[in-house]
Amino acid sequence: MKVKLSTVQAIAVFVAVLCLMLGAASSCSGLLDQAEKAAAEGHTAEAAALYRASLDKDPDNLEALRGLAVALYLNKSFDEALPIQEKVVDLDATDVQTRIELGFNYLAHQGRPADAANVLGEAASLDPSAKNLTYWAQALIACGEEARAEEVLRKAIETEPGYAHSYEVLYRLLCSQGRIDEAQRLLGDAAAQGVVVNDSPAR
Repeated sequence: MKVKLSTVQAIAVFVAVLCLMLGAASSCSGLLDQAEKAAAEGHTAEAAALYRASLDKDPDNLEALRGLAVALYLNKSFDEALPIQEKVVDLDATDVQTRIELGFNYLAHQGRPADAANVLGEAASLDPSAKNLTYWAQALIACGEEARAEEVLRKAIETEPGYAHSYEVLYRLLCSQGRIDEAQRLLGDAAAQGVVVNDSPAR
């Protein structure tokens, strides 16, 4: 049976074969540059094909793996992006951004909130910014760990009192628990920091 390749796939295969024929890793160094250029121009499918061609030569190249994971995610190929993101996280214990992207893939597209909480917790441990702590708290809420989520959100507010999203997530959590007086006090605390909180119900 003949398999018909798209133009992008055909180009990527040609480049990969050429690199193999030349027989040196350095001869393929331009692949990553081409992939990054395609990604920067918004050509995510082309970028993914070029990153894959590069990985055929060097399967553990973190730059290519990260690029491929992002290209697939932006192309809404969430299932394909998942094992690439997981590999990056396994290879690099310090990669905060990929942990965040993997966490949201687990949470929003894979139905795996516990895994999201674990990996977002790692990201928050590596970089305990209010943003990362709030992401972690959102995953904890999805897991039903509301008390732990509240603790993390209060730490986020203490860490960065001007970050509005922490207040918004905590406000909605308090309201969902019927703690209306505490929720109103939280709005007052936010206002005292010059923060305007979106207090409309979560959609």
